[in-house]
Amino acid sequence: MTHRNSFSRTVELKSHAKNARRLAVLGLSGVALLFVAACSDEKTSEEAGGAPQAETGPAIAAISPESAKAADIKTSTVGPANVRKVLTLYGSIKPNGEREQAIRARYPGTVKSVEKRPGDAVKRGETLLTIESSESLRVYTIVAALDGTVLERAVNPGATVSVDTVLMQIADLTTVWIEVAVFANDLGEVRSGMPVVLTDANGDALAETEIAYVAPVGHADSQSVVARAVLNNTDHKWIPGQFVTADIVVDDTRASKSVVPAAIQSLDGKIVVFLESEGGFQAREVEIGKRSADAVEILGGLEVGDTYVSTNSYLIKADLLKGEGEEE
Repeated sequence: MTHRNSFSRTVELKSHAKNARRLAVLGLSGVALLFVAACSDEKTSEEAGGAPQAETGPAIAAISPESAKAADIKTSTVGPANVRKVLTLYGSIKPNGEREQAIRARYPGTVKSVEKRPGDAVKRGETLLTIESSESLRVYTIVAALDGTVLERAVNPGATVSVDTVLMQIADLTTVWIEVAVFANDLGEVRSGMPVVLTDANGDALAETEIAYVAPVGHADSQSVVARAVLNNTDHKWIPGQFVTADIVVDDTRASKSVVPAAIQSLDGKIVVFLESEGGFQAREVEIGKRSADAVEILGGLEVGDTYVSTNSYLIKADLLKGEGEEE
């Protein structure tokens, strides 16, 4: 009996020493010594007839502040945030169709002069072309009906034109249309008045507006419906013809408690967030609600003001899992 107790005692001390080495690797050699001493005291108490004490409380990743800083583990505070559900669609920039003018001849004739080229700015009432009527042989003038920019010029002096010929195209580009394709599976989520954040093809220009129009009919060839937003373009950053990405906000919830998505981890089949605690970081099971690219709503498990790990939380999870592997 004495031999068996001695063997069991040796195995348990080896196990405690192994855990102590793990703690020492994390820079907690002092804690490791206390851990061994505490285990020895516990065994002595058990041998004296005392009941063993079951381990309670969440597991703690014993990571020192210095180690956390070196690993770029950062913390934030639980607080309110807007949790936005965003639908990302793609489309292009077009001239505002309500601010365009297709220039045509009033009477058939011969073009005598063309005053503007593509890219030229024009003012309302400014002369664009002169044409000699083939009926009266009188020269008449065509002027701009709005302020804008010449987009296209289709004729030169000497050209013979009819009343159906588009001679020039001008548009007011101080506003533009953003048109995106909405496919059947997303159509039920997109409505007029929804906020939309726009990004240009290079990812440089950002703007926010709202959906102004959703077409009542679709395109048979693409099986999509056009959704349109009108965008202020007085700085002329948004160039017609370029592609654009539209993030349509289909739901916007104000969460009283939230964390960043990078804080959420799965551990032992539970959804957890890591909190600062004495001696390191501990996992706290949480109940989550709506989530977006920037925030996750917290329904339970945390309180406003709690300090949680917001950056590199996966390193803490890895440390805990490594510890479980070593213990096995």
